[in-house]
Amino acid sequence: MPHRLPNRQPKKRLTPSKSPIGPPVHVYDRLSLADNLTIVLFQSMLPADRLPDLPTSLQTTVSVAEALAACGVTDFTRAPNRITAKQASATQTLRLRITEGAPILRTVSINVDSVCTPVEYGRTWFASDPVTLTLNDD
Repeated sequence: MPHRLPNRQPKKRLTPSKSPIGPPVHVYDRLSLADNLTIVLFQSMLPADRLPDLPTSLQTTVSVAEALAACGVTDFTRAPNRITAKQASATQTLRLRITEGAPILRTVSINVDSVCTPVEYGRTWFASDPVTLTLNDD
């Protein structure tokens, strides 16, 4: 799992300070399949200073929630998501096996612990044709 300094958007969401550099983050990229087709790409960024053992946990599970629990974050909630329609980039086109510039849905989310400290900044890209998103108020 790569470690890097977060770019502006994740840094603002993962660190409460206004530091121009901020701590490094763990970056976790995954694909989700349905009927042997890639329909979802996602990227999670998690604070490396708070979760130093996360890469080891992710070697035994693909579930971010299970890996967070193994690192001591047993309860978290999702702050409001943003859903945006985008055009697929060249890389997304190849990974999702769609036409370049095809519409995709992108969600941006933040998971926070019991004291509202961000533990995950996530971005997900859905191939729009085979995917339906259902949103509930609860």
